[in-house]
Amino acid sequence: MERRTKQLSLFEKRRRPRHWKRPGRKPRFERAGFVKHVARGTHRAEHPVHVVMRCVPSAPYLRSQRIVTVIAEQLRRAIARGIKVVHYSIQGDHLHLLVEAADATKLARGMQWLFSRIAMEVNRVALRSGRLFRDRHFRQTLESPTQVRRALVYIVMNGRKHGAQQGRSLLPLYEWLDECSTAGFIDKWHPADQPTALALARARAGPCSPGAKPTTWLARTGWWQRGGGALRFGEMPALKLL
Repeated sequence: MERRTKQLSLFEKRRRPRHWKRPGRKPRFERAGFVKHVARGTHRAEHPVHVVMRCVPSAPYLRSQRIVTVIAEQLRRAIARGIKVVHYSIQGDHLHLLVEAADATKLARGMQWLFSRIAMEVNRVALRSGRLFRDRHFRQTLESPTQVRRALVYIVMNGRKHGAQQGRSLLPLYEWLDECSTAGFIDKWHPADQPTALALARARAGPCSPGAKPTTWLARTGWWQRGGGALRFGEMPALKLL
């Protein structure tokens, strides 16, 4: 039987095979991993948000004493201003925040104000100019108690994960609370695995102050009532295996 092949007319539109890459401008090499500049989704007031902001490679080390002090002060001022940063941690080249907001506009405006103030103050203290943050912030909406609990562990215990990735011994890490975070101000710990009085005292003596009081059910009680129980002192975010 003679095999027939379909002949495309001169003006007929060709269909792009599924395995081909989608057309469009390719991102520059130096922008690999950046947050895409697309319209963000809608925000509901009952859903907390995990926000991550990363620095440019030339930025100063954020956990140095002078830098972390001014960042913590700007976070305190933002909370006093009404920006609901419930929990946060300051890492060497990025920030993690657990945020609440009444609507998408207030969330966007609050983050813009906060990050612009942090950039200005860090540049002033570090005697530098130019961009501090490499691109727009990453945002993940948390819609379930389990998601909120995982995000909370990831935020306040992020220093442990980075310490383990740098090759530090795990035993001291599991007995330490990050003073560059709000871990010392968490009030819901598992009765069988609570921080020591010394670990709490050291964490609270750091530059960070308590976050805003949570108003959503998920961030207030839902994360431990329905999301897996209260936090344990020995928890740490999962490490990526090579």
